[in-house]
Amino acid sequence: MARIQFNPPIHWESWCSWLLSIWLCISPGPLKYDAEPTATTAAVLTGFVLICTEIVTISTFRLWEEWINVLIGSWLIAAPWLLRFSSPSATINFVIIGLLVATLALYELWRGPNEKEPKAGEQEPQ
Repeated sequence: MARIQFNPPIHWESWCSWLLSIWLCISPGPLKYDAEPTATTAAVLTGFVLICTEIVTISTFRLWEEWINVLIGSWLIAAPWLLRFSSPSATINFVIIGLLVATLALYELWRGPNEKEPKAGEQEPQ
C-alpha cells in the first residue's frame, strides 16, 4: 500500500501568501470596516480564493498558480475603486495586500522552477 506524504510548502513566499490570505479574511473586524458589506464580502471571498490557490501550491510548483496570484493581487489593488469602498482602512488594506501578493507571485515567477526541491525518494545532487 502506498503511503501518502504531506509536503508543506517549503518556500517562504507560499507561507507569506497564506498569512496574507488569512489576514484578508479576518481583516474587516480588526480594521473596523465590517459595517461595509461590499468590502467585507470582497475581502472574505478574495481571501478564500487566495487560500484555495495556495493549497494547490502544496503539491507542486506550477506557473499558472502564480499567474492567478498576480491576477488576485491586481484585483485587490483595483477593487476599492471598482467596488467604490467608502472605508479608507479597507482601501489601504486591499492595496497593501494586493501589492504584497502580486510581488510575491512575481518573485516566484522570476525565480521559477529552477530551484526545485528534491521530491520524496529522490536524492539531492552532490
